Amino acid sequence: MSKPRKSAAALAAREKARAKAEEITRRNEQLIELAAKFFIHEDEIELIDEDAAKKIAELHATAEVKKDKARVAAASVVEQMLGTGESKKSIGERLGLSSAELKSFLPQAAPAKEPKVVEEQNEETAQAPASTAEGQTSGVAANA
Repeated sequence: MSKPRKSAAALAAREKARAKAEEITRRNEQLIELAAKFFIHEDEIELIDEDAAKKIAELHATAEVKKDKARVAAASVVEQMLGTGESKKSIGERLGLSSAELKSFLPQAAPAKEPKVVEEQNEETAQAPASTAEGQTSGVAANA
């Protein structure tokens, strides 16, 4: 038997190298496609998380509004109980609240009383600039 010629051996080696390169290229293309699918799903996960966070924030906001309404209603009940002439201590015992817990409901029950104080302060503030304006006017008249 004769040995294959060098050119035949080189040709076979090239064919083998080409086949290997094609296999590597095919696997790389497959891996690129799979990586692209992975990144699509990863983006989808991020969007789901963002949507869930947004819905959670909306639920928290809705819950806070409902809790505020319930607190105001509870404070109104405490105010009504105080209106019966019962002591704070007695009401606290009846409701199972400490004096500090009971007091936490009291400021919420009395916001209607505070605006009167604010209005009185506004009237005092409004009167102060008027007297200053009169002083400036008379000063201007004296200079003229």
